[in-house]
Amino acid sequence: MVAWGADAKYTRLIEHHGNALLHLALLLTGNRHDAEDIVQDAIISVAGAWLTAQPKSEVAYLKRSVANKAIDIARRRRDIPAAEIPDVAIEDFGFLRYEEDQRFFAMVATLPERQRATLILRFHADLDDRAIAKILGVSITTVRSQAQHGLAKLRMMHATLREGN
Repeated sequence: MVAWGADAKYTRLIEHHGNALLHLALLLTGNRHDAEDIVQDAIISVAGAWLTAQPKSEVAYLKRSVANKAIDIARRRRDIPAAEIPDVAIEDFGFLRYEEDQRFFAMVATLPERQRATLILRFHADLDDRAIAKILGVSITTVRSQAQHGLAKLRMMHATLREGN
């Protein structure tokens, strides 16, 4: 059995914020299995650098690690051609308690990858445009544009949904 090398402060931080990290990874990937793997990888990699990293915001540092790992997975998968597009099941993971939340999550899932990632990193991970640009490997202007277009699409889908009821 391998000994846990992180200090007690890091262990408490993970115990306190682990579910939020999993939620972030779920929003970024839409897949619970990938989300769990991403969070585990992030926790392990940050633990290895914990004593020397000394981040300004420990939670933001963990969220950035989760976001980077999710984006890495998306990039790797984008390069793998698929014979046919797989069916995507929408599941209730426990944090989607209301029907409206499920509809909203489905609307967010229909956004293009970069718009979805931008909005999740901005509003869920609470990262600024500069941090989002660095994670996504784009300019700050692109981040702002993607956020604007993504929000406009969500507003349009929401208005269409309300008209239908």
